[in-house]
Amino acid sequence: MSDFTCKECGKEFDNRKSFHMHLKAHSLFIGDYYVKHFQKKDLYTGSLLPFKNYDQYFREDFSCKENYLNWLKITPSETCKEYVENKAKSKFTDKKITISPPNLFYQLSDMADIQTYRKLWGSYSNFTKELNLKNQFCKNLPKPFWEFSHEDISIFVDTREKLPFTFKNGLVNKLDFGDYTAGGEHYSKTFIDRKSQDDFRQTFGKDIQRFRREMDRCVQFNSYMFIVVESSIEKIEEDNKISKFKSNLSYVWHNLRGLMVDYPENIQFIFAYNRKGAKKLIPKILYYGQDLWGVDLQYHIENKVHGLEQRKTEISH
Repeated sequence: MSDFTCKECGKEFDNRKSFHMHLKAHSLFIGDYYVKHFQKKDLYTGSLLPFKNYDQYFREDFSCKENYLNWLKITPSETCKEYVENKAKSKFTDKKITISPPNLFYQLSDMADIQTYRKLWGSYSNFTKELNLKNQFCKNLPKPFWEFSHEDISIFVDTREKLPFTFKNGLVNKLDFGDYTAGGEHYSKTFIDRKSQDDFRQTFGKDIQRFRREMDRCVQFNSYMFIVVESSIEKIEEDNKISKFKSNLSYVWHNLRGLMVDYPENIQFIFAYNRKGAKKLIPKILYYGQDLWGVDLQYHIENKVHGLEQRKTEISH
């Protein structure tokens, strides 16, 4: 919508703000006006789209991501491909993305996931080539990754780690960033920042700028950070609903997407489901080190846990 002519009375306005102020004269809320006169409908259900804000209303075509994914299943491939490509180009242009993000980025946004791109383009590499993106995660997971624990490697634990894991060859040492890194022959500039569920919500909520400064130091030393979370996205969503101190998860997911865009070659988020899972993953990640920098590790973890079927995950956008 480019003009600001009131469809109630025909009066014209120079800008959106003055036009929206005018709607009070018709006893109309902004959302009610747009739903009444534009009646955008969900492409899957055919029901009227809810109005959250101006940009959202004219940008989105589905009331929720699940409807989008269901629409992709019943719509001819050519139509899907054109729609998905246009959505992706718009997002990547808007966010100035030139390096392909991990699957988690798509999960936490209103975009299709990597499985969809593979289905429509034959491979994710074909999709990234067509959109002129550098394919950051083009490596395969090392075949023995799940077979050995690697718990006997030397691991440095930061002195400020509040609830440190105990490893066979763990040594306490002050780290410039992160909570864990490998020592000796396995050191590879790979670091791990462990997060409990509460710490995760706080760090990527109100403390986001402090974490960004930590990432700046990580980049300065040409290092890589894996954030290993002792929970899952689903559990974080569920627990937040009943928490006395609720977090704005829309803001948290927004910040995660921002970090993946701003530090595309230096960061990955790993949801280990629980503390036990986090402890198992940390030695494995540090053992393989730089061999995992180009692997979408969270994607492989979810495939191992859930298989390749589409998960029904409730994400706050």
